[in-house]
Formats: sequence, structure tokens, C-alpha cells
Amino acid sequence: MIDYQRIYHQGMAVSDINAVATQMAASLNLEWSPIRRFDPLPFWTPDQGMHEVTVDACYSRKGPQHLELVQGTGPFYDPANQHLNRHIGIWVDDIAAEANRLLTKGWTVLAAGASPDDGFGIIAYMQPPTAGITIELVSTDLGPIFEEWISASE
Repeated sequence: MIDYQRIYHQGMAVSDINAVATQMAASLNLEWSPIRRFDPLPFWTPDQGMHEVTVDACYSRKGPQHLELVQGTGPFYDPANQHLNRHIGIWVDDIAAEANRLLTKGWTVLAAGASPDDGFGIIAYMQPPTAGITIELVSTDLGPIFEEWISASE
């Protein structure tokens, strides 16, 4: 069962990660992790199936809540897609179990690290049947990598 107290980030897709990071740092007094590039990043969407995208991402350093900026290739990461532009990330222990549970409640998979038949991978973006925020289910297996990333120097 999803524990809403395990939210650890609010994310947004941007068209210029460096410019937005600079603006947000000055406006909100944020420090950023290094920007990391994931190229290629395996990605599944209902309309394209499995394919690869390139994603640049960074997180604000101070927590427990973090702001995530992502700039990526393909329509999923287009900031003009307002329903995909903003999301919250929640740690979960079992991506497949949580995603499948939400599917039985009418939610839709927008994207994932693997196809639903292959267990969704380590992330799954889910949208409720009514209008609302997109939820990114994130495997707790990524926790140590995330902690290293936000504490890393350039």
C-alpha cells in the first residue's frame, strides 16, 4: 500500500534545465545536485512501447522534500504537456504491485521504466481516473543512489 508520507520530490519538466535551476536557486534559495544525464534511458509509454530517451535531471539538496527538474527528449518530457509537466515522486517497495493495484482502481500508466508485462521497471508514472496530479512510483532500490546524488559535488 502506498504511504503518502513517503513523498520525497515534486518534479517538473523544463525546456532549459540550467536556466530554470539558476532562476529557482535565486528565487527559492535552493542549492542543486549536479545535473546528471541518462543517455540512453530505457522508457516505456503506451503509444511508443519500449524506446530510449535522454534525460537530464537534478534535485534540490535540502529535504526531506526535494524539487526535481527534468529535461528530456520525446513527448513525455515536453513541458507543454501540462498534465505530464508536474508530478510527485513517492518511494514504494514494490513497483509492480503498487502500479497493478492502482490500475485496478482505474488509474492509467503514462510511462514506466519497463512495460507492464515486464513489471514496470524501477519507476512508473501513474495518473488517476479523474483529473489530477501524476504520481511517480519510485523503487526504494534507488534510495542509496539518490542519497549519493544529492550529496555529490560537481
